Amino acid sequence: MVKKARCCPICSTTEKVCLYKQNFNNDVISLMDSYDVVVCSNCGFAYADNIPRQSIFDNYYEVMSKYEFNYNDGVVSGDYIDYYTKIADFIAPYIADKNAAILDMGCSTGCLLSIFKSRGYSNLLGVDPSPSCVKTAKQLYNIEAVTGNINSLVDNEKFDLIILSAVLEHLVDYESSMQAVRSLLKDNGLLFIAVPDAERFGNFISAPFQQFSTEHISYFSQYSLKNMLSAFSFTILKIYQSESKLNMTTEPDIFVITQKSNEKSFSHVKDNTSELKLRDYIAKCTDIETEIKKIIKDKLAATDKVIVWGTGTHTQRLLSCGLDISKIQYFVDSNTRYTGKKLKGTEIKLPAAITEPEYPILISTYTYQKEIAHQIRNILKLKNEIITIYSEVG
Repeated sequence: MVKKARCCPICSTTEKVCLYKQNFNNDVISLMDSYDVVVCSNCGFAYADNIPRQSIFDNYYEVMSKYEFNYNDGVVSGDYIDYYTKIADFIAPYIADKNAAILDMGCSTGCLLSIFKSRGYSNLLGVDPSPSCVKTAKQLYNIEAVTGNINSLVDNEKFDLIILSAVLEHLVDYESSMQAVRSLLKDNGLLFIAVPDAERFGNFISAPFQQFSTEHISYFSQYSLKNMLSAFSFTILKIYQSESKLNMTTEPDIFVITQKSNEKSFSHVKDNTSELKLRDYIAKCTDIETEIKKIIKDKLAATDKVIVWGTGTHTQRLLSCGLDISKIQYFVDSNTRYTGKKLKGTEIKLPAAITEPEYPILISTYTYQKEIAHQIRNILKLKNEIITIYSEVG
């Protein structure tokens, strides 16, 4: 995988300070084997450096999407419905016209647009890089949706509102993406953005270094978000620091509603917060990871073979901090796109392939720990010993 250094996505400065190197230990199911978490020396924006180009990310989201909710036929959980409802509540006061043209970029399976539809909005369009997500949005909610990305609607109609929820943190290139957004908005059109809040990563740690995932490559604070919007001539109408409860975790995020402007007067105010807060987050995660390393060593001391359920960032971090690959019989993951691939030379199988009751199963996730334990015992009816890391499941 060819990787390249990034200049600052906001101010284009090349000078940066490296805070941390995130290792994934593979580039088979991950986009890359590692990246550097850096902070711009000029404007203070934090981002992942030495990463693949945007087209590689676009292809990944098309063929390896994890946002299809296939395990539940595309239907999202109550947590996600609450999250999307909160977004709709935030936006609605600014969109009185029920005929307003609304575009949800990165629409997943269409649930957010379905909430707008239920409130009487009729001119809705979803775009997602995953053909499966687009198909589900049409079938489940009768939402018009097309396969594509932020740069693929060049000849489309203009919109009154564009929604970028959980999108910006996934992008490499902001110049082309934000210019594409501007070109798709009507004069004085509105843009809604929701991103993880890097200023508060250290306040809501579920598992160590989860915020530095293979997909999240930009880390916004409210200050860097204001700088980015100013750079592309958007006027902020309201900005709000929020928290969202999704799958057993509380995630800090930022909601902002902005308006397209023709004024070109970019002047950034250096973000002096992100570096300090991210250093704190890194220190806390390092301490937690040390504790996890000891837990794993103690729990696996009496076994020579183990099945590891989970292949995401959490597992990739465990492999870099002491999980002995020689003890792993195979990995298990419900994502069919991973089936048959290998992580550190060890095969990934579907849950139904577990046939060895003598091997303990190590659940390598915080977020889905309870659900997986339930699946092992109550759905698959497996008798294997279950090894958990976090206290929520005893």
